[in-house]
Amino acid sequence: MSSYVPSVPALLIALSISSLLWVAVSVWMSRDEVGKEDWRDRPPLFFRLLSPFVGMIIKKVERAQSPFQLEVVQDKLDAAGMGYALRPAEVIATRRVGLGLGIVVFAYCYFVIRPETMRSILLVAMFIPFGYFYPDMWLRDSIKRRHARIEKQFPFFLDLLVLTMRAGLNFSSAMAHSVEKMTDGPVKQEFAQFLREVRTGARRRDALNALGRRIGLSSVTNFVSAVNQAEEIGGELGPILTSQARQRRAERFLRAEKLANQAPVKMMLPLIGVLFPMLFIIIGFPIFIKGRESGALSIFGG
Repeated sequence: MSSYVPSVPALLIALSISSLLWVAVSVWMSRDEVGKEDWRDRPPLFFRLLSPFVGMIIKKVERAQSPFQLEVVQDKLDAAGMGYALRPAEVIATRRVGLGLGIVVFAYCYFVIRPETMRSILLVAMFIPFGYFYPDMWLRDSIKRRHARIEKQFPFFLDLLVLTMRAGLNFSSAMAHSVEKMTDGPVKQEFAQFLREVRTGARRRDALNALGRRIGLSSVTNFVSAVNQAEEIGGELGPILTSQARQRRAERFLRAEKLANQAPVKMMLPLIGVLFPMLFIIIGFPIFIKGRESGALSIFGG
C-alpha cells in the first residue's frame, strides 16, 4: 500500500484555511470578553484581526522585553493617541506575528502561484519585511497625522485660554472652560486628561510635564515650560500665555507659507507626467496629419 504524502502547496492551503477559521472563531468568542477591558479604546482593525495570534505570544514577549523598551513603545503610543487602545507588548508581538504571516504569504505564493521571474519573486518576498515593519510604519504615520492636527488646533486653544483669563478666570477655571469649548480633537483630549489628573490629586506641574511628554511637540513643551517657570517665580500667566499664543500663530503662518512655497515643486511631477504628454499630443497630432497629407513627411519614410 502506498501512503499519501501531502505536497507543500496542499499543506499551505490547509494551514491558511485552518488559520482563517481559527481567527474567525476566536473573534466571535472574544465578543463576550469585551467587558473585561471596557476601559480600553477600540484598537485599529489591523491589530484586532491579529489579536488571536498576538494573544498566544504576548506574555512571552512582555517577559522578554526590558522596561526601557516597553517605555519607548508606550511613549510612541501616547504620542499617537493610542495609549488606551494598545499596550506596548501588543505592538511588539504584532511585529512578530506580521513577520510570520509574511513568511506564510511568501511560501504560499512561491509554492502555489509559482512566480516565474526573479522580479516577481522579489516582489512577493517584500511581504516578509512589510509584515514585520507595518506596525511601526502605522504608528509613525499616526503620530505624524496627530501632530499635524495638534499644531493646527493648539494656537486656537491658546487664544481661547488667554481670552478666558482676561475675562477674570484663574488658570484652572480658564483651562476647564477652554477645554469645554474646544472642538473634538487631540488637543481637547490631551488637556481633558490633564484636568482629570489634576482633579484626582496630581500636582499641576507633574500633570503638565506628563502632557508635554505624551504629545512630544516643541510648541507644547514650550508652553509647559513657560507655565511651570511662571509658577516657580510667581509671575503672571496672562502676558506669558499671550506671548505663547502670538508665537504659535506666527509659527502656523510660517508653516502654511512653507507649504505654499513647496506646492509648485510638488506639482512639477504631475505636470510633466500627465499634462505635458497630453499637450504634446493635442498640438502635435494635427501637425503630423497635415504633414503626412502634404507629403512633407515622405522624406522620413524613404
